[in-house]
Amino acid sequence: MQTTATKEVACPQCTARTRIAIADEGVELKVSRSVAAFGEQRAVTCSNGHRYWVSVC
Repeated sequence: MQTTATKEVACPQCTARTRIAIADEGVELKVSRSVAAFGEQRAVTCSNGHRYWVSVC
C-alpha cells in the first residue's frame, strides 16, 4: 500500500497556504504562475481563488 504525504505551498499572488498531496516527501516543489512546457505539474487554486501551478522536481 502506498502512502501519500502532503506539503504546503504558498500562492504566488496572495501567499495563502494550500496543502497538496505528493507521492514522496523527498521531492522539491516549485510554484509558478504559468504552466511549464514539460514535467510533472499540478494546477492548484488557493482559498482566494487564484490559480497557479506546482511542478514536482
